[in-house]
Amino acid sequence: MSRPEPAETAAENQRNTELLAAELPNHRFVDTQYLHWLYDKSPYGPASQANADDGAVRVAHYAMIPQRYRGPTGSVPAGFSLNAVVRTGTQRQGWFRKLAPEVYQGAQDYGWRFATGVCNEKSIGTVIKYLGWKTPGPLPVKLCPPWSKHGRVESRAVDGAFLDDASFESLAAGLDASPVSSWTNSYTPEYLRWRLACPHASYALHWTDEVVGVSTVDRRFGVRAAAILKLLPRDGRAGRLRADAIVGAACRYHRAPYAVYAGFNAHVDVRGIQPPRRLQPSPLHLILRSLSDEIDQDALALDTFEFLDMDAY
Repeated sequence: MSRPEPAETAAENQRNTELLAAELPNHRFVDTQYLHWLYDKSPYGPASQANADDGAVRVAHYAMIPQRYRGPTGSVPAGFSLNAVVRTGTQRQGWFRKLAPEVYQGAQDYGWRFATGVCNEKSIGTVIKYLGWKTPGPLPVKLCPPWSKHGRVESRAVDGAFLDDASFESLAAGLDASPVSSWTNSYTPEYLRWRLACPHASYALHWTDEVVGVSTVDRRFGVRAAAILKLLPRDGRAGRLRADAIVGAACRYHRAPYAVYAGFNAHVDVRGIQPPRRLQPSPLHLILRSLSDEIDQDALALDTFEFLDMDAY
């Protein structure tokens, strides 16, 4: 799968940004910066993507971006599935089922061994039945009170100067060393720097001697919330580590009365309550798909999966 020339890349990003902005209104799609960062600037290479046009109008788009997942014997190339969208008025033409094989073939050409993704309640049946994915179920959601401060916690806003500073490199070192029994997203300093440089996003880092956390601010039920995006043990530590100090620091930093967390972590415990179903948004189902004969789909499982491993923030 050849990598487009820059001018072609810019044109494709513009067409896809227009489609995504029309169908998935979001502050990220105000310009092409987000897709350029997401599809073209990853340290692991370009996205695998497929598009469909009706004349001069882009009517469907689907992509997968590169990641690295670390297992007990080392890291392998992997992908994250996202941005499957069809223009209103052109549904029921099977666009997703037409584009998906092209995206999967591109991912295999790049050498990606498996893919992860999240899927809403409306689409999960089709994704499993027709596109070869499996799901371990919806991601658990917790609402967390601002726990009292336990020990020393430092917080820092993420900006370009910090990402380029030696202090970030020092903090990020050792975050990809905890033991794994299945698979976990590999957060090397290089990858974490890229992920935190997401355009039109605002992040903060919080750290103790044991754990580094990533957060942002969100609004839930009309109230500010601290969204806990990632919890990374430092220097190969293994759990059960506690997230209370990180949660409390994030709430104080964002001036939020509570925090929200979705997902699971093999080494860091997040204490909180599961909100009633009627107060939760439509559940996000974790989906998994092998892209290689070397990965047994039936046995494919993750140790950890959190907000920063997807494209929610």
